[in-house]
Amino acid sequence: MINLTEYLSTASSKLALIIKTFTFRLALVYVGLFSLSVILLFAFIYTFAMNYLQQQITDSVRKQYTYILGDYRDGGTDAVEERIKELVAEDDGTAVYLLVNREYEKLAGNLNEWPAGASKEGAFDKEGSWVRFHIEGTRANPQGIAVRAIMVPLSKWRFLLIGRSLQNNERIEQTVIQTFWASLILTLFMAFIGAIVMTRSVMKRINVINRSAGTIMHGNLSVRIPFTKGGDEFDELSSNLNQMLDKIESLLASLSHFANNIAHDLRSPLNRIINRLDAGMRTIENSNPARKLLDKNIEDMQELIGTFNSILKISELEANTDFRQFETCDARKLIDKLVDFYEPYAAEKNITLTNTIIDPVIVKGEKNLLTQAFANLIDNAIKFTTSGGAIAVSSETDGGRRSIVISDNGPGIAREYHDKVFEKFFRLEGSRNTRGNGLGLSLVAAVIDIHNAIITLEDNQPGLKVRISFPAAETIAYSTAA
Repeated sequence: MINLTEYLSTASSKLALIIKTFTFRLALVYVGLFSLSVILLFAFIYTFAMNYLQQQITDSVRKQYTYILGDYRDGGTDAVEERIKELVAEDDGTAVYLLVNREYEKLAGNLNEWPAGASKEGAFDKEGSWVRFHIEGTRANPQGIAVRAIMVPLSKWRFLLIGRSLQNNERIEQTVIQTFWASLILTLFMAFIGAIVMTRSVMKRINVINRSAGTIMHGNLSVRIPFTKGGDEFDELSSNLNQMLDKIESLLASLSHFANNIAHDLRSPLNRIINRLDAGMRTIENSNPARKLLDKNIEDMQELIGTFNSILKISELEANTDFRQFETCDARKLIDKLVDFYEPYAAEKNITLTNTIIDPVIVKGEKNLLTQAFANLIDNAIKFTTSGGAIAVSSETDGGRRSIVISDNGPGIAREYHDKVFEKFFRLEGSRNTRGNGLGLSLVAAVIDIHNAIITLEDNQPGLKVRISFPAAETIAYSTAA
């Protein structure tokens, strides 16, 4: 049965990853622009509707005034009073009429008194004005009903008020506003869902490319990015990347064959030269100065052969063809043997070599390769640590990852060279006078890489700290390409 807490945690993690993507941020920009267009559209609708309703009221009031003014001209005040009574009787409750005398006493209409607190909104004809005021409300609208009207004198003794209730306008305005908010919320919600769907769709295609790239980076250069049936821009990108990978694979294969052929072809004559020199040395007495010269030549040629062997080994590891099925092993045991082996060498230089690893360090890997990598690091530490120094090998655990740490108190390596020292044939100025070919750390990096581990250099203050961080044994994944 699925654990609800785990399901929600997984869903929230996936959502967090989606929200962090550039595609989602781009989709949010689109959501913002779309929402802005909705706001502008409703603003236009609102303005148009309110202006239209306002104009209807204005036209209606003007029309009623025209009729009443005609009655006044034809029959005087009595005719106006009769017309107002008829209009009030026929009204649906939205019109307001009031005719008062000079003392503002009611003569006719459906208002009890002349509104004293009316606010003026503009002029009407020559002497009249547009006003707005509130009349007594109802239970549904206790604040009162807004009225827009005209106040105009018919004569020196009679004043006329004609208006229309704004209650329907307010209802329509409220409906428009409610519709706007509902539509905006629905738009934002649907746009957010659309952004997530679009982001997931794009990320699904990008993840296919990333997985293929990850497999390629782990040594399987034959992997290619798959296509879909859509023939879209991602397929075009995949096609271009695949063509680029074809070219890169061809160039790397050519370069690898070239380097391997040179190494193989040069090893054989160098071995023959060493054998001839060795045979010649047997005929030369130990006291002969030529013997020391021949011995030095043999030593240099053996170092050159070692360089070729390192090149071949690094090429083999970078190709990642022979070391995919690793076995579980205890790195602590490998370290124990190496420390025992190098202790006499360190003692000769008056260097203390200690191993503080107590618990097993279980990793998946190839024992011989790991031994060679650890040996190179310990040998380097002894080589560059001054007399009286100390070298310590320890282990650390961080988030399920186990690390082997080799630290010394020697001269160390400047931070700007921490990445460069893993490049082939790179040597620091201070180490150019020592024996070596600049391939030791390159070989270590190649071994660490095929084990899905991470090697980092840190400042030991003073000295250097080399950290090799292995993934948890149960989570190590390896390329299985043919």
